[in-house]
Amino acid sequence: MAEPLVTMSAIRKRFGSVLANDDVGITIHAGEVLALLGENGAGKSTLMKILYGFYPADEGTIAIAGRTVTLSSPRDAMAAGIGMVFQQFSLVPALSVLENLLAVLPNAPWLQPRRGAKVQAALRWLTRLAPDMDPNRAVRTLSVGERQLVELAKVLNLDARVVILDEPTSVLTPAETERLYGFIKTLTSEGKAVVLITHKLADIAACADRIVVMRGGKLVDEALSCDRTPEDLVDAMVGRGAVGALPPPEPPATNVPLLQVRGLCADVQGRTIRDVSFELSSGEILGFAGVSGNGQFTLAESLAGLIPAIAGDVILDGISIAGRVQDGAISSHVAYIPERPLDNAVVSDLDLALNLALREARHLALFPDREALLRRAQELISRYDVRPPQPTLAASALSGGNLQKLVIARELSGRSRLVIACYPTMGLDVLATQAVYREMFRQAAEGACVVWISEELDDLVSYAHRIAVIHDGEIMGIVRRGSADRQTLGRWMAGHAMDHAA
Repeated sequence: MAEPLVTMSAIRKRFGSVLANDDVGITIHAGEVLALLGENGAGKSTLMKILYGFYPADEGTIAIAGRTVTLSSPRDAMAAGIGMVFQQFSLVPALSVLENLLAVLPNAPWLQPRRGAKVQAALRWLTRLAPDMDPNRAVRTLSVGERQLVELAKVLNLDARVVILDEPTSVLTPAETERLYGFIKTLTSEGKAVVLITHKLADIAACADRIVVMRGGKLVDEALSCDRTPEDLVDAMVGRGAVGALPPPEPPATNVPLLQVRGLCADVQGRTIRDVSFELSSGEILGFAGVSGNGQFTLAESLAGLIPAIAGDVILDGISIAGRVQDGAISSHVAYIPERPLDNAVVSDLDLALNLALREARHLALFPDREALLRRAQELISRYDVRPPQPTLAASALSGGNLQKLVIARELSGRSRLVIACYPTMGLDVLATQAVYREMFRQAAEGACVVWISEELDDLVSYAHRIAVIHDGEIMGIVRRGSADRQTLGRWMAGHAMDHAA
């Protein structure tokens, strides 16, 4: 094999008492897809952030094309041909797609042009990744998956030879995921190297040439992808026999409605829901399937009371809660895991302890009991396996998966009447996913009704008591678990209504 494009040797990185990378060494070759696999907190994102110049290594060396380099910042890394797409995006929501792409080009002009060579250069990768996307759209109107594609176009515009993708398919629709897989293969055929940070075995099966597995900050396995079975990889990630079958939740004990949604209409920046109606009883889990961008975000925000309804109502336990997020008596009964936790669920500059206390006003007094707050935070951090386990660490220092676990720890640690879980396992590994499901099922068993929005169709079919499909802001149909055949759900997701509801 030719000389590696990148060689990382004996890398060590410590955050306080936590050793995030422990003597890790990997190579990256031109023309290959290297899958960096591991559970949340295994150290894979930290390792790639060191390569990207985001963190300095405490020990170890990095060589590019055989020459030892010092990467003190992302600017150094980009100059060396290293690009990275993070789980948390760095786009400016108020600007258009084109303006975001132009802003990162070398010698970007103050006055953004609308045509010409600069514009063509900015759009050259976007037109290949998302040919139907209007470059004049404001980024704030894009779905999460669309924003991911814009971020990737930004990196490729800078002529990166090594493209690092951090959990790229966790926010993409099935069609976007397939397009990305094909595009990754195109990049490697052109001599670029792609590092795929992932916990999804489907990503590996689709496009990985080689696999590196990390656990607890160490490299524990390295092989060609064809030499490892899915079972081998799961065992390497979490330890042999650590993952067992998760039983489905028990059916609700009553049919008396706890949540009533009546003719709900709402709009968030052009993303509309129309005449949405359904009921949920205590202990019932209703899963919402659908391609991202079809009204899920607006539905979740409406149910959580964060945006006003244009028409209709949301009634919880006989009380209208539509648009009443400021009412403490209401909000204490509603748990909400939003689609974009970094934007909508945490204060990134505050530490983990304060972020975990945001639902409890008694902890946010002028002079809070700091010791009690830290003890509570340490308990939740340990219970939900948030890494690094440091209550005084700023939330901005967490990886995407651990940020997700932080929000879930806060929202699911109490007792709620309504749980709204919007893509709750996005970016989580298999063990963390099961832990989240157990907490959701516990909430249902204790009497809450759960609205579960997800693109993990297999999980919805296995665990939700009923499944609704949302398309273009409307509910196409609802079926009970056991009656949810994928052909029917697929037709609904494509917008074909059928007379099959429960």
